[in-house]
Amino acid sequence: MDRERLQYQGRLREKELEAERLGLKAKGLRDSLRLHLDPFDRIEEIDVALAYGEMGDLAETVLKLKEALSEIAAIKRALG
Repeated sequence: MDRERLQYQGRLREKELEAERLGLKAKGLRDSLRLHLDPFDRIEEIDVALAYGEMGDLAETVLKLKEALSEIAAIKRALG
């Protein structure tokens, strides 16, 4: 196995671990956001600042996850 292929495989594993971590973080943020947006709570009691902050974190995390998944696909194509 040549050196370049090993390098790509190492990069692939790093990206897979990153994607796994980001996926877990996104799931946690999603679940937390759902808890804070209980449909049976009174609307005026919603902690808007908290929900807004978590939504921003979720959006950022999902974008990073999509980038990692795109890189994974590119590395896999390069490896054949």
